[in-house]
Amino acid sequence: MRYAIYVPSFGESLGDPSVLVSLGVAAEEAGWDGFFLWDHVVVPDEPVVADVWVTLGAVAARTSRVVLGPLVTSLGRRRPWKVALEASTLQRLSGGRLVLGIGAGVPQDFSPFGERVSRAEAMSEGVELLRGLLSGEVVEHRGEVFRVSGVRFAPVEVPVWVGGVWPRSVPFRAAGHAAGVVPATFGAEGLVVLSPADAARVKADFVASGGSVEGDVVLWGGAELPVDVAGYEAAGVTWMLTDGGARGLEELRAFVAAGPPRSGA
Repeated sequence: MRYAIYVPSFGESLGDPSVLVSLGVAAEEAGWDGFFLWDHVVVPDEPVVADVWVTLGAVAARTSRVVLGPLVTSLGRRRPWKVALEASTLQRLSGGRLVLGIGAGVPQDFSPFGERVSRAEAMSEGVELLRGLLSGEVVEHRGEVFRVSGVRFAPVEVPVWVGGVWPRSVPFRAAGHAAGVVPATFGAEGLVVLSPADAARVKADFVASGGSVEGDVVLWGGAELPVDVAGYEAAGVTWMLTDGGARGLEELRAFVAAGPPRSGA
């Protein structure tokens, strides 16, 4: 099992890119395996938002080991060619530590700007296009959502995780082009921690949709990470994400500094 810090990039404290960079550096120093950020352009009633790609570039420059990436970015909003360029740049800057989380996105990032893109179609078609752009081959693409003619980028290997609300089918439409899946399930109070049995069903759905048997299953671990690590590992879970349930910046700093659960084993 690998453990990662997963925090939003908006608000008075976490919307400050220098704060996020300091958390990324602290996560590496404390032995966490990954540092991932939410990716939004607009957050209702919250004008302070940090751009994830700029921030992760700074984290990459200040760290050397920790895996990093956006969870998740929307190809309908960012556009696959822009994401391909950003991902290629960040992968080279980080020395190969980027994992690219891809999702359909949320309406709040589209509707204020008059966007009428089908988020699900943009995701399923966009991942294939993204992989083509990162392959180093000349790309000719005529799809329902995107069109690209004669574009060639330098080849860069970037693992892709597809994310979405489970058990909806959208996250699995792009499974054949993905190295893993990041399912989310919501309850009355927000994200819900999936059981090992549900995690096993996620893995089965991912593989049935074309994903690799060796692919990652990345779960939200909640404020208190589950103690049944063996059960989750048997279900195919490879990563647990958490913010420790922190209610403020100083509490979050203390949680990050304490390190992942295995550090005290």
